[in-house]
Amino acid sequence: MSNPNQSNPNQSNAKQSNATKTKWMQPGFLIVVIVLALSAVGLNVAVSALQLKFKKDPVPLKQELSTLPATIGDWVQVSKDEPLDHELQSTLATDKYVFRDFVNRTLVSPVDLAKFDGLGSRERKDLVGQIQAAKPDAVISLALTYYTGMVDTVAHIPERCYVADGYQPSDTPETLSWDMGAGRLGKTAGDPKIDVRFINLEDQTGARRVTKRVAYFFFANGRYESDPLSVRQTLQDLRAKHGFYSKVELMAIIKDHDHCADVMSSFLKSAMPEIEKCYPDWDSVEHGITKH
Repeated sequence: MSNPNQSNPNQSNAKQSNATKTKWMQPGFLIVVIVLALSAVGLNVAVSALQLKFKKDPVPLKQELSTLPATIGDWVQVSKDEPLDHELQSTLATDKYVFRDFVNRTLVSPVDLAKFDGLGSRERKDLVGQIQAAKPDAVISLALTYYTGMVDTVAHIPERCYVADGYQPSDTPETLSWDMGAGRLGKTAGDPKIDVRFINLEDQTGARRVTKRVAYFFFANGRYESDPLSVRQTLQDLRAKHGFYSKVELMAIIKDHDHCADVMSSFLKSAMPEIEKCYPDWDSVEHGITKH
C-alpha cells in the first residue's frame, strides 16, 4: 500500500514542467525574444541593403614583387633575392616581400661594383657595409612587403621593429611630402606628392652601431598613407569588398637630414613607377572598372 504522504514523481514532474512553461510565457521574456529576433532580422537586412562587408576578399598582386628591376635609375641592386627562413617569414606574416640593397653607380666605380660578382649573400652584405661606411649616400636599402586576406592590423612598422632591435627614435617622427611625379596609381593619382613617415633611429645597446634614417609609407586599398592608423581605418571600411596593403620602407645611414631626404626621394621617384606595376588597381578590383 502506498504512503499517502509520499509525493508522486509524475505529479512533481508535471508541476515543474508547468512552472517552466509559465516562466517562458511571461510577457517580459516574450518581449525580449521578439526584440532580439527583430534586431537580428533588421541587422541582416541592413547589412544586405548597404552591402557591408565584414570579411575582406584577398587581392593578388598584378605581378610579383621580385619582378622589380635590378637597376632603378642610377641605382643598381647588389644584394641577392633570397627567401627568409621559416621563422622570420612566419614573423613577417607574408610570403610577398623583397629586401634589397642598392648602390648608386654614379658614386661607386665600375671596379668596385664588379667586386660583387660571384659573392655570396654574406660577402655581399659585408661589401655593402664597406661602401656605405666610405660613402653613406651611395647605398639605400629597400624593404617592400604586401599583405592581403588578413588585413585587420598593420604589422611591422619601424617604430616597433627597430626598437625591438635596440634602436630608439632620437626625435619625433616627421611626415614629409615627396614629389613622386605625375600619374600615381590609385585614388591619389592626381597628386604627385606622397606623404612619408621619416624617422631618425639611434642605437641604445652600447654597441656603437651607426644611426639609421628610415622612411616608410603604405599603399592601402588604392590610397597612399603614411600613418598606420589611417591604413587600419581604410582596411576597416565596411563598404569595401576587398582589402590589401603594401609597405614601402627605405633605410640609409646618411647623417645630414635634408641630404638623406633628397637621396631617398630621388630614389623613390625612379622606383615608384616600377613598384606600381606590381600593385593591383583598386578600381578594377573593387568596381570592375577597366582602364584604357
